[in-house]
Amino acid sequence: MKFRTSLDAVAMSVLAALIVVFGTVVFLGAQAGVRVMTNLPESGEIGPFQTIKLTFSEPVDFELASSVVSMDPIVDGNLEWVDSRTMQFVPIKPFELDTVYKLTLSPNVLSAAGRELKKMLAWEFHVRDPLVVYMFTDDNQSSLWAIDLNKNPAQRITPEDVKIISFDTSSNGEFIIFNSVNEQNGIDFWRVGRAGNDASILLDCGRDRCTTPTISPDGTRIAYSREAAGPVPDLPFGSPRIWVLNLQNGQNSPVYADQQILGYGPSWSPDSTKLASFDGLADQIRLLDLTNNQQYIFPSNTGGPLTWSPDSTKLLYTNIDQKEDGLRTRVRLTDLSLNKSTTLLGTNDDRDYSYYSMAWSPVMDAVVLGFRAGDDKPEQVFWLLDPGILEGIIIADQPDYTYNSPRWDPWGTALVFQQFKLRGPFKPEIGLWKSGFSEPLILTKGILPHWLP
Repeated sequence: MKFRTSLDAVAMSVLAALIVVFGTVVFLGAQAGVRVMTNLPESGEIGPFQTIKLTFSEPVDFELASSVVSMDPIVDGNLEWVDSRTMQFVPIKPFELDTVYKLTLSPNVLSAAGRELKKMLAWEFHVRDPLVVYMFTDDNQSSLWAIDLNKNPAQRITPEDVKIISFDTSSNGEFIIFNSVNEQNGIDFWRVGRAGNDASILLDCGRDRCTTPTISPDGTRIAYSREAAGPVPDLPFGSPRIWVLNLQNGQNSPVYADQQILGYGPSWSPDSTKLASFDGLADQIRLLDLTNNQQYIFPSNTGGPLTWSPDSTKLLYTNIDQKEDGLRTRVRLTDLSLNKSTTLLGTNDDRDYSYYSMAWSPVMDAVVLGFRAGDDKPEQVFWLLDPGILEGIIIADQPDYTYNSPRWDPWGTALVFQQFKLRGPFKPEIGLWKSGFSEPLILTKGILPHWLP
């Protein structure tokens, strides 16, 4: 009996101690107030479209919590509620380069129960330097490399034994999608992170050919062209059709149920709500508004690139007309908000300028357009123009060089492109242009440059 009494006493003592500890923890928690964590890295270095998450230690009121958040300098973006403990800031425009940002949470009541953020919290961060990803090919390899703009050595980011066909980079700069031939002679999609060394198959296409991957600007989907393999290996592949792979749930399906609708070279609008592609059999661009399934069709027989305005309401593309004195390439402008198409360039041209390459700046009313320098010259030069007044400047026209595939960085301050010297050994180069340059700067040897911001 004495032994049991001793055990009861010990148990009561332990229970009393636990109550004291629990009360102390509750008291200290109340004194500490609401705690907050963020996904900002310790280095403070982020991508230009980084979504910044704030995670609170307990449920808070969104309006009260959002009222204590500020950023300096101010950035256009939206505060969104993820759940009762999590909010996030999603930038509408990219964070600027060479700028130190400060995110601050001021002390205040954060819940109806009166729970408080007791002290000011602040985090500083800045945007990392962008990279340019390109393909390097020789007799033994076809791999992806990345180079910065600070003259540091380029780095390989895909395995040497995987030969790349084409690729695209995500707008947030975190990953790359590329394709490569598989053992069945089909073409698969692979995914690799920004730092490389983690390449893995994303989509096994079997004997089908999955090509021209295009990542949506919001990073959630990949549009691509798919050619179905014949019933037996000796039969030809089917015509290309546009498919979309959802990276969030893995859903993979054709965009159009009608098998008669063909498509190649998909292009997303900047807001990721519209998808355009070329139907080479029908000589037309087909555009689908994914928000309401409305379709648009525009005549185009060039199969050339198209480009979107920053607000996703307009697009430029080309079409060739047969005239009495020969062919004329037209640059067409479609305004989706007005459901109207007009000829921007080419109506009164005295010769065929062979307009082709084009890229609309993401932040200003400016377009880079490639055209043939002369009747007796095969070179394409670059013209930077304002599409509203059709005035501008020539930015790339070095003798014996031809230029194509222009791509703006997220800030509209720099342009990378492909350039070839037409005389001498065939050595394709990656060119760079910025405002104030008298001529393009050669970054490196390679093809198909993309920004990896």
